[in-house]
Amino acid sequence: MSKKLRFDLDVDSTALLAANPEAFYSKAYLSEENLADNYRLLPGIKSKTKIATVLFGQVLAASSCAFEAPTDDLSAVELDVTALSAMAQICQFDLEQSFVALQMAKGSNGDFTVASFMDFYWNEMAKVIGQNIELLRWQGDTTSLTPSLALADGYIKGLLADATVIDVANTTVTASNVLAELAKVFAAAPSAIIRKKADLRLYVSTNVANAYELAAATGNTMTYVTTPLALTYLGVQVVVCEGMPNDTAVLTLKDNLLYCFDAEGDDKALKAINLSDTVAEPYIRTRANMKVGFHHVNGAEIVLYS
Repeated sequence: MSKKLRFDLDVDSTALLAANPEAFYSKAYLSEENLADNYRLLPGIKSKTKIATVLFGQVLAASSCAFEAPTDDLSAVELDVTALSAMAQICQFDLEQSFVALQMAKGSNGDFTVASFMDFYWNEMAKVIGQNIELLRWQGDTTSLTPSLALADGYIKGLLADATVIDVANTTVTASNVLAELAKVFAAAPSAIIRKKADLRLYVSTNVANAYELAAATGNTMTYVTTPLALTYLGVQVVVCEGMPNDTAVLTLKDNLLYCFDAEGDDKALKAINLSDTVAEPYIRTRANMKVGFHHVNGAEIVLYS
């Protein structure tokens, strides 16, 4: 007599219907790119430090036997960093009920990680850490009601609080007005920086960059189909800041925006601990510790369009 076996499985609608997938889909995150080329990096800061400057007055005078002391100013700016931790964990039993179950080692007491999935997991976590730092860089505000933005103060908060920063009122930027709006930013820039084009940077939000590319392509139809458009404006490098709020731009020398941290790569140095080997809990915990700080100097050399 034959038997009929019936299996009743509940499969989540978002699960991948494959027994042993070798690939995983990823999400697009905001990215922080070319930090060394677009910001002044200050590593090795554990808590607070100071950087000094000297401002000379009029040093030339008519020759005479008397010494006329000029009015020079020696000062310093205090910089601090915020200690942050990125943490996540995976439960063994969640993995055993997932689509990577068949790739796991046999038995309930062995190593329950799947190498290919864990590599993907670490890469995705590193990306989201980078996204959070990029948002903090520009929109961070310790008074924010958004927890991820309240961790540290970003550039924009500091620039708005500095009375020496040159403010230009913004508007909703479109392809039809972006060139006129960028012209306002450059017209407001002090003459001391405007010709230092090798070190001058125009930091713009994503929507401003998109509008600028469309506006520039209107006058050069080749950029629609063949030639990629270099992101420069009047010979100045344009830096697309994905963490910047819409309709925002900053024009300044790159060394005036300071990015402080403890050690390069701290945010990517993920450590994984299998708690089943220590406290007998079936978790893998992942953690990265880092310090970040966003400051500026020479506010009179910075134009803020916001």
